[in-house]
Amino acid sequence: MIRVLLRVLQFLFWLLVLRFVVRTVARAVSPDPARPRAAAPPPRPQVRAPEDLVLDRVCHTYIPRSHAVGARVAGREEHFCSPACRDKALAAVARAS
Repeated sequence: MIRVLLRVLQFLFWLLVLRFVVRTVARAVSPDPARPRAAAPPPRPQVRAPEDLVLDRVCHTYIPRSHAVGARVAGREEHFCSPACRDKALAAVARAS
């Protein structure tokens, strides 16, 4: 009787080991869509080429040319940091004339 019980337990043990091996191989062969995959490396930030800086002659700040407010003052193209600085420069030229 004990011998039969031991045989049944041994059979169940090997059946359990076989099930574990089959599941492990199945997971390794076919990826599970619910299982998280390794994250892709983040995209590299795009580096922009350096931009020319222009000097605002009113408040003496340097600003990128693409953000500057341009105006023709006394026949010359000048750049300003804001419309307020542009207006001050235009008013100064008008007073001087």
